[in-house]
Amino acid sequence: MNVQKAKWGVDLKLNVEEAGKGALIVDVRDETEFKKAHLPNSINIMARGEADKFETWLGAIVEPEEPFYLAVKSVGDIEGIMDRVVKIGYEKQMKGLLTLSGDLPESSDDLELSDFKEHPSNYTIVDIRNKSEVEAGKIFENSIAIPLNELRDRAGEIPTGKPLVVHCAGGYRSAAGASILENKFDQKIYDLSEAIKEFS
Repeated sequence: MNVQKAKWGVDLKLNVEEAGKGALIVDVRDETEFKKAHLPNSINIMARGEADKFETWLGAIVEPEEPFYLAVKSVGDIEGIMDRVVKIGYEKQMKGLLTLSGDLPESSDDLELSDFKEHPSNYTIVDIRNKSEVEAGKIFENSIAIPLNELRDRAGEIPTGKPLVVHCAGGYRSAAGASILENKFDQKIYDLSEAIKEFS
């Protein structure tokens, strides 16, 4: 592992395979790459472009002053993403910047969509849209509604007897939501992702 100093006063660690026990990691890569391989205790808040409201959700999910590492796909992505972190003043609580090794210990489960469509009652469905969105209409009648910004604190309200399926309105927030629950529970957790559009 190669360690350098980035201009924001944090360490830049290259080709990381581990980040220290219990360290919170915000992984900004696309959900497809994240699901294939990521570090333990990672939250997938995607920063693929300006359309992703990355800094909004970083500020909503990670507490002010809560220390975290930022994991990026490559060194070339750092400048643009750090500009967005600085916008909300979160660079002060960063423990470091990471680029990731190709050999990472965690991966996410893939949902068998046809089974979910045929047997939705076999799953606990978690709706992480905002309260106003849920009040405008539930997509799945028996879903449990917990807004994404409250999910880390309220995960204990979710029953764990069945596999969990996380959904939002378009697929962006559910990547973050599913990754949060992966850190909380040792069971099957699925991100419905953009397939939500087939139901709404």
